[in-house]
Amino acid sequence: MADRVRNVLLLAGRLGSHDHGWPVLSFLDRLAQRGVSAQVLCHLSSGPAGCGPADRIIECPGLFHHWQQALAIRRLRLGEGLRRPDLVHALQAGLAPAALALAERWGVPYVLTIDEYVGPGSRLRVSRRWCRRLIAASRALATELTGQLDVPPTWLSVVPPGIETGPEPALHVRPREVPVIGTAGPLVDESGFATFLNAARRVLEAGLDAEFVIAGLGPDEADLRRRADRLGITDRVTFAGIPAVGLRFWDVLGLYCQTATVPTVGRTLALAMAHGVPSIATDVEGLRALVAHDETGLRVPPENSGALADAILTLLKDPVRAHRLGHAARALIQRDFDPLAEVDSLVAVYRDVLGAEAPCPAAALA
Repeated sequence: MADRVRNVLLLAGRLGSHDHGWPVLSFLDRLAQRGVSAQVLCHLSSGPAGCGPADRIIECPGLFHHWQQALAIRRLRLGEGLRRPDLVHALQAGLAPAALALAERWGVPYVLTIDEYVGPGSRLRVSRRWCRRLIAASRALATELTGQLDVPPTWLSVVPPGIETGPEPALHVRPREVPVIGTAGPLVDESGFATFLNAARRVLEAGLDAEFVIAGLGPDEADLRRRADRLGITDRVTFAGIPAVGLRFWDVLGLYCQTATVPTVGRTLALAMAHGVPSIATDVEGLRALVAHDETGLRVPPENSGALADAILTLLKDPVRAHRLGHAARALIQRDFDPLAEVDSLVAVYRDVLGAEAPCPAAALA
């Protein structure tokens, strides 16, 4: 890649006021400081402060819908706020079809960030002609991709997402306060929220006065609400949408629980740790890389509400220990998820891809 500024088009989903832990404008600024001019094409941007100047954040909802995609692409006009990119970068695996469609229309390569584990028996669908690189969000995820899908290691780059940490937090679990225990993610069976509710019942039965929050959207919400009702804890459980996962969410939490039953990169867990919130995670692939037991948090077996309740009670009864774990977790995020290191790694990938123009190798991709 030449030293002159190159144009990169980033494909994102829905952007909100806090961008789910991804401050998009500061990210674009960091890219610009390294000579990369980037724009974001997103499904929708919202939030009280918006998402910035129109020439940096461009909405195109139809692009991410299969039946509307062709029409949405035809309506995109280069030169009307949208610059012709030298490279398209899809920031989520689910955006690969949109990246391919744009790459074919403009005759430019694309790279694809794999932000979650691929389920057993699943395959990645990428273009052998236009896709130049896969970017794994973690080292453990990259190992899974090479082992399960036979992706050549030379075609994989590992770039952990940059996470900004604020000032050193105060003690999150304070004596004589009603603690708030939270969890977040899609409301699906794999998130383990049924276990979270069962553990909540056990904590309350132990005589502890506590509140519980589930932040997320998904098809299982009605079932989870019915479960809370059957457990008799409806008045202690709040169901909040994804927009609740912002700074105010982390400030109010005394503990955070990631109860996934399947491998996951644990993006929301990493955000909790970045804010110094003492955390408990299930012992599954991906989360193990974030939580070293009794060092940066506590680990419990998946789908074990008794173990989860015991871990919650342990930390609530020992706020000093909880604060120690939260402090160590925050230090780990600062070390391994540095926003400046993320941008440096991405720029290196962009330079390599645009310089080599190498086709996708023959791998177990479909």
